[in-house]
Amino acid sequence: MHVYKLEPVEGRQNHQDWRASGIGTMAVWVRANDPDEARQKIHLATLSTVAAFEAGELVPASSPWLNSAVVDCDEDDSREVPDGMALLGNGKTIRL
Repeated sequence: MHVYKLEPVEGRQNHQDWRASGIGTMAVWVRANDPDEARQKIHLATLSTVAAFEAGELVPASSPWLNSAVVDCDEDDSREVPDGMALLGNGKTIRL
């Protein structure tokens, strides 16, 4: 498995899909077999933290992590990522 870094595309940090991310707009590192699996892992890991409503509006169903126009995903072995976890840009980890 490789380590992949998912991060907001420059200038896309205000895209509406970010409202569906329970962890906000930051870089994330995850172990995966390929970029698609990396995107899917982060998408699924952040689903449970998304609120159903925000200020009376439905949160968008689209995940930024699955949208290549909003999030870049590149192989990046610069960080050590524990198995079964994702490393967030703020130094915290989340369970996958």
